[in-house]
Amino acid sequence: MEVIVFESEAYKALQRELMQQMHSIIKNAKEEALRNADPAQDWISTDEAKKLLGVKSKTKMQELRDMGELIFSQSGRIIKYSKTSILNYLNRNIPEY
Repeated sequence: MEVIVFESEAYKALQRELMQQMHSIIKNAKEEALRNADPAQDWISTDEAKKLLGVKSKTKMQELRDMGELIFSQSGRIIKYSKTSILNYLNRNIPEY
């Protein structure tokens, strides 16, 4: 078995660099997906929106709607969310490394 030893600072620098690269790759993939998105398929259900956002409660979804963070459409009791607005919200709230 081969063991590789890093100095603490070198290890932390490597971690930061990898996180920055991953952040860039994910951001570029999301932007490309948005550019190629079919507007007819942009509207998703509340359950799909909650999965994308990692949210479990309808209360949090209501809060995001009230704050104007997400674009939504409501017909009666059915609410549909713009997938593009959700991805934009996620991109705006990605922590920088």
